[in-house]
Amino acid sequence: MSSSSAKGTQDRPAHHEANGKGFVNPWPSFHRNGYSDIFRMMFEFDRSRSKVTKETKLPTVLDLNMPLINTFSQPKQGAEEGARGDKVSTTWLGHACFLLQLEGVNILFDPVFSDRCSPSQWAGPKRITPPPCKLNELPRIDIVVISHNHYDHLDLTTIQKLQKDHNPYFYVPLGNKAWFNSIGIKEKVRECDWWDEHEHSFHDNKSNVKVICTPCQHFTGRSMTDHYKTLWASWVVETIPKQASEKKTKVFFGGDTGYRYVPKGAEEDAMPHCPAFKEIGDRVGPFDLSMIPIGAYSPRWFMSPIHCSPEDAVRLHEDIGSKRSVGMHWGTWVLTDEDVTEPPKRLEAAMKKRGHDPATFNTVQIGETLVVDA
Repeated sequence: MSSSSAKGTQDRPAHHEANGKGFVNPWPSFHRNGYSDIFRMMFEFDRSRSKVTKETKLPTVLDLNMPLINTFSQPKQGAEEGARGDKVSTTWLGHACFLLQLEGVNILFDPVFSDRCSPSQWAGPKRITPPPCKLNELPRIDIVVISHNHYDHLDLTTIQKLQKDHNPYFYVPLGNKAWFNSIGIKEKVRECDWWDEHEHSFHDNKSNVKVICTPCQHFTGRSMTDHYKTLWASWVVETIPKQASEKKTKVFFGGDTGYRYVPKGAEEDAMPHCPAFKEIGDRVGPFDLSMIPIGAYSPRWFMSPIHCSPEDAVRLHEDIGSKRSVGMHWGTWVLTDEDVTEPPKRLEAAMKKRGHDPATFNTVQIGETLVVDA
């Protein structure tokens, strides 16, 4: 039986609390930080490393390539469709937000367009780079996928405007539907447990996609009293071939995740790693395109259970069998104390160290559209 589907007390999945009132990371690769850890982390937090100055070389913010994006918003027209061919595109909109386009379906992951990722726009982490566009400049949005309920991934103002302007389907992990209902979104919200699947048809059945909720290693909470009460997830989107001869296009979105807990002084490669990603690769991979977090990893001993370092991200890229990956979860807000320009540099070094072509897993500029063969 797989690690993420193993049954626990009262015949619940291993990632469900025995009392049914929350969720856990059921692997030795995870460590739940306590209040003493939080106090220690705040004491050790080195703000000088993450300070942004006029000399800091932040990601470039590009204008969206709307002709290209609009091209990918259309359904495939068969073999004669021309230059687009069997390709998939993703546009980085900052942090963990991507516009994925496949089969003419527009899917938005973890959209946050507010200035601060916080309960209030008066306080909390403020953007160091702006979004590349306004929400009303996006093309039609068919599906919105949410990885978990932290403020840098789930934003009230953004969700309300998307619902008003686009009326998309919302995919959320278990426990999050109540939040959507509380803000007036009561229809088209699909709440999922790990390994739940849903199929969609668009454009008069010309475009068919499957959305799969998959495991990852993280936690949730929008206050000090609701940690671990709702589920967190990574996600897979794949096309549904209309003929047996057609190939599936498969895309992985990592959401927010750790890979292994590394206490101070421990040898990283000796620590157990999260088995969920190898399981994802075995069950639904390999992937044509993946979006994997590479930032917010320091202090390492505190952040390692919940956030990937660039070195962890490369291992995750390997585990899921990704042909082409792009780094995310960096360059938008200062959430931790590493140099905000460091993640891409360490990612390139880690790819070379593991014997990979760095061009197969790198970063793009904010607003840049990456097009890959599927």
